[in-house]
Amino acid sequence: MGRVTCTTPSPEKVLSCPQIPGPVTATLVPHGPVYPSFAFRFDTDYGSVTFSGDTRLSENLDRLAAGTDTLVHKAINVEGSGLPPAFVAHNLESHVEVQEVGKIAQKAGATRLVLSHLGDHTGVIDEAKWKAWAQDGYDGEVIVGRDLQRLVLATR
Repeated sequence: MGRVTCTTPSPEKVLSCPQIPGPVTATLVPHGPVYPSFAFRFDTDYGSVTFSGDTRLSENLDRLAAGTDTLVHKAINVEGSGLPPAFVAHNLESHVEVQEVGKIAQKAGATRLVLSHLGDHTGVIDEAKWKAWAQDGYDGEVIVGRDLQRLVLATR
């Protein structure tokens, strides 16, 4: 599966208000048969964070995440799942494998990569293995996210 460009020409500012300390930018991302699906970026005086949303490889996400401090990215693993090929193909048309996410973060220049909304079709998420997979091709910090986990954004 290659990179997909959605129909929006570039990320667009979608919100700016006093309660949020900086602009919020969004772009369409491909999520298989589900439309629309969005990625969001929040820029503040303390740093920036980009959320991939549910997506497969996407030039729109690449543009949105460029220069972000923290990239929070959805990731799945189908390796060793033994699932039917049609189920694997469906998942790969809608999501990015954990083995590819580090390259996205590296290209963006993200200081930190947080794996989120995890889907491991072997039934178990081995944090050490997931971290090693995501670290391949990425020089920054990798965090395997957990439900209700809190992270400090301040990177500047």
